[in-house]
Amino acid sequence: MSDADDCCAGVSLDGRDAAAAAHRLGALGFVALWRGERPNVATLVADAAVVEAQVRAGGLEVDASGVLVGVHGLVARTTRHRIEHAGGVVHTWCALDAIGIPAALAIVAAAVTSCPTCDAELRVAVHDIVAVDGGLPWRLWFPEGKCDHLVEDFCNHANLYCNPNHLTKTVPKGSPGRMLTVADAAAIGRQTWQDAAAALASHDGGSS
Repeated sequence: MSDADDCCAGVSLDGRDAAAAAHRLGALGFVALWRGERPNVATLVADAAVVEAQVRAGGLEVDASGVLVGVHGLVARTTRHRIEHAGGVVHTWCALDAIGIPAALAIVAAAVTSCPTCDAELRVAVHDIVAVDGGLPWRLWFPEGKCDHLVEDFCNHANLYCNPNHLTKTVPKGSPGRMLTVADAAAIGRQTWQDAAAALASHDGGSS
């Protein structure tokens, strides 16, 4: 399990079957959203308790009809964070997702986000597994500590900043977490989304 996965590791799932179903939901849901599809989550996992637990923990978004909106970092709604790649554009829950996902998929892409302090657009070039910051002092805040809801407690705060000063101006002093470079974020992403990369390769024959 990666650092990012540890955030909401306290999701209550009874038994290995439920945990496996949750893992399968994340991987299959990721593939669907990456390909621009919006399946009903009931077609991805039959256990309603798994769906309920993931929604409650913030690891899954669905609409009123049960249609998939967001999972495993990808989301079918507009956010401040997106991945631009040869196949199109997909939005993410946070800046870590936007940088880490293309690194895990080993594709050429741009992770596009904005600094919460000054609203400047930040574009990170990702070449295969390497995220390039061009020597700029960009820093990503990686929240730690209590996490009852993945999006609210982690993703909403996992932002990329123009520089360390902008980060410290916005992140409250004493907040649990650590400052990462762009390369650090890509490295975490390669571990966090290795299951998604494998699932996408399996479904698409290796093409992204």
